[in-house]
Amino acid sequence: MRCAAIYVCVTHGERTADFCARFSATWNQFPPGADCDLIVACQGGPLDTETSLLFASLNARFWPRVNDEARDLGAYLDAAKSISSDYEMMLCLGESVHFHREGWLKRLVEARERYGPGLYGPFGTYVIRAHLQTTAFFCPPSFLREYPLKVTNRKERYEFEHGERALWRRLRMRNVPVKLVTWDGEWEPRRWRTPPNVIWKGDQSNCLMFCNHTDDWRDADDQRKGNWQRSADRAFK
Repeated sequence: MRCAAIYVCVTHGERTADFCARFSATWNQFPPGADCDLIVACQGGPLDTETSLLFASLNARFWPRVNDEARDLGAYLDAAKSISSDYEMMLCLGESVHFHREGWLKRLVEARERYGPGLYGPFGTYVIRAHLQTTAFFCPPSFLREYPLKVTNRKERYEFEHGERALWRRLRMRNVPVKLVTWDGEWEPRRWRTPPNVIWKGDQSNCLMFCNHTDDWRDADDQRKGNWQRSADRAFK
């Protein structure tokens, strides 16, 4: 199975160098466990030499982009039409993503092999509405190419992620598999908050990877953690 990993980084961003260094270091420390081509989507043009060198050990391909209207989602949608269009699956990764256990891509590939072409993600919550967070998700490029709505601003971006016309809901209506993937299983939408230690629950160690959302919750006080977990665990809709 040919897989592309699209990692978004913000050129000259305030924390870009730190995020990229952590991404690369944890990728090396905890390898994906399955083959993929890493494509770094440089939002805002080419990266400076120092930041580019952070990816030297990963054999990354750089894809500078000027248009960042829809931020990370804009990059994923454009990649599906161009640089990753010929891949069977693409893993979309936001800038803050990092890893804590070997085999994170292997788990996603196992789910794909078990259930077929679908939408798979490591972060599932019921905040606002049920959704797989677009900080990281795994699907065929064709799913993104076929999304019929514009995604050019923040409002449209959130519609894609957790709106009533979100991508995952459209796929689900077509009986396409949509699953939360953890280290211990694959979960249907109504069970996304069932497993232990998922995002905003326990020690979050069941997440295949971490990101700014898991980091913020980890560092929050007990009251805030409780509020966030209750929000994530609200009734499915």
